[in-house]
Amino acid sequence: MRISDHVYMVGSDQFALSYPLDCNCFLIDGGTALGLVDTGLGMGVDDIMANIISDGFDPELLKHILITHSHLGHWGGADALRQLTGAEVWVHTLGASLMESVDGDPAIELNFKYGRYPSEFKPRACPNVSTFADGERIQIGDIEVEAILVQGHTKDATCFSFSDNGKRALCTGDTVFYAGKLGLLNLDGFSMADYRRDIHKLANLEVDVLLPGHGVFVVRGGQKHIKRAIHKLSDFVMPETFFEVNEFTWESDYLEIMTDQESE
Repeated sequence: MRISDHVYMVGSDQFALSYPLDCNCFLIDGGTALGLVDTGLGMGVDDIMANIISDGFDPELLKHILITHSHLGHWGGADALRQLTGAEVWVHTLGASLMESVDGDPAIELNFKYGRYPSEFKPRACPNVSTFADGERIQIGDIEVEAILVQGHTKDATCFSFSDNGKRALCTGDTVFYAGKLGLLNLDGFSMADYRRDIHKLANLEVDVLLPGHGVFVVRGGQKHIKRAIHKLSDFVMPETFFEVNEFTWESDYLEIMTDQESE
């Protein structure tokens, strides 16, 4: 699904492009090479591959897979997609170890405990990744992508900034969502202090195209959503979190879907 001149959505739960638990997965068209930002949980890999092809691209041009942060719902399909395409998988240095093994990951354990993952789901680790640091750049064909570490949601939470035919695009993972909602969590690695400190890195980017890891994206005026997030983090009232709204979706849609699958 084409979003802008150089960006396509090829995986998503809310847009029903791939498996119902997948995050938004964005394909960057750099002309001579493609880059994929996030891969979903791992159960929608075939759909993601089919969407890349249906959008008119050769999967062999997929050279880079960029991970916004090391929560399984954003990288679980990385190893499978790497095997299918030969793409290089990139994650911030602070997230690499969490992708090497799925054993003992508290986020994975809690998602199974509270029924957010199907019981038959088998997480797949992704060892031997390439790493980047804050401010480093990755070249995807004609497009240069800058990694911006914005700690808060996780210690490795990274946004990816690039020029989309003169517009500023920003993939935000679970850092900032539509209407300035935030990825607040009750989980190890989350930090309000980190969020308040690092969110200001996004203050002057003049973002047009805002591409969050869940929910809706925007193709104009993306910076105003970031501005609202910054404002909320400066107030004494707890900011709105995307996941409070999303919990209704879990209960009304996802759990029913998983129950249906388990009974088949």
